[in-house]
Amino acid sequence: MSIESSQVLIVDDSSVIRRAAVKILDQEFHVIEAVDGEKAWEVLKSNPAISLVFTDLGMPNMDGYELLETIRKSDDPAISNLPVIIITGAEDSEGAREEVLHMGATDFIGKPFDSVTLKSRAAAHVNHRKEVQSLEKIAATDKLTGLVTDLVFKEHVEQTLAYAFRHHDDLTLVRCDIDDFADHFVKHGKEVAEQILKKVCTIAKKGLRKEDTAGRLGLSQIGLLLPATDAEGAVQVIERIYKRMGKLKIKLGGRELKVSISTGVTSPEELQGLEVDGLIDQAESALEKASQGGGGKIVHFQSAATSNQQGPLPQVDVDIEELLDRLSLGQPVSNEQLASAMRLILPLMTEANQKMKMGLSKVITYLQKKLKL
Repeated sequence: MSIESSQVLIVDDSSVIRRAAVKILDQEFHVIEAVDGEKAWEVLKSNPAISLVFTDLGMPNMDGYELLETIRKSDDPAISNLPVIIITGAEDSEGAREEVLHMGATDFIGKPFDSVTLKSRAAAHVNHRKEVQSLEKIAATDKLTGLVTDLVFKEHVEQTLAYAFRHHDDLTLVRCDIDDFADHFVKHGKEVAEQILKKVCTIAKKGLRKEDTAGRLGLSQIGLLLPATDAEGAVQVIERIYKRMGKLKIKLGGRELKVSISTGVTSPEELQGLEVDGLIDQAESALEKASQGGGGKIVHFQSAATSNQQGPLPQVDVDIEELLDRLSLGQPVSNEQLASAMRLILPLMTEANQKMKMGLSKVITYLQKKLKL
């Protein structure tokens, strides 16, 4: 990315300040304006090309303090690590500057600003960000396979799990291992073993969507993180990979070497209380069973609770008002009664969501899945 293609966001409720900044910077940067923190935040969420933020402190709706705090607390590292330069005026005290510095401000620039200072600050921070991102990309990628490293993959799992829990979304974690990889290494040598690994990783990566992540997790293990994907969707992804694997042949002298993989899959229905290590352990447990089955197998993780479940709870006659009375008096209500009550309420929730735009679509989908509707 050249400096000329970098996008800089100017946030200030003064049109005079914004226009002055644009006039100085627009020959070297693509400059975007926002009148307050709320507008700026909308821009940042929708535009990943922003490389630098200049923001005033005193603004209506969301001021510079709130914008800086929101940026630094973002779940998206591309946003939370953005350089933020505070535009300060004579009215901003030394205490105010110390406060925003403590909150994570990158730098300060006083107003009115001159063209040389503004250009040099912008260029310095944009270039520094590019260098950091380049180094992070190198460090995050396994040199042999081009997949992300184990550490980076785990970070992605942690972020995706937290997002899925907050938004009642699905996610699937897959772990694959190349069958008999150690034997291939011993019998045919390092060069052939690495050729096998690279081709399998290429096949795995080609079967994924843009939002999915593929990582190298060990000598011959591959991890696939599939956000917003349930067990059924995961099967489609894995079947595409296995179909390509069926066509993979490694030429070895006058013969061809067949390669297969074993796969463990977890698509948890309940995310509450589930930690990253627990999710990874589920996929690893399923992979162990797949490998023990002779290779080339796909095994889906099943918890003890899931394997013992006998289907949805039965429908029973319930009176919603009576159940509310019982709850208010601290009297027990059975799981069957609760499930039956939720089945009665769901059509109302669906209708209200459609007509009143309440943003409950994911919650309704989640409840339908849990209630086996």
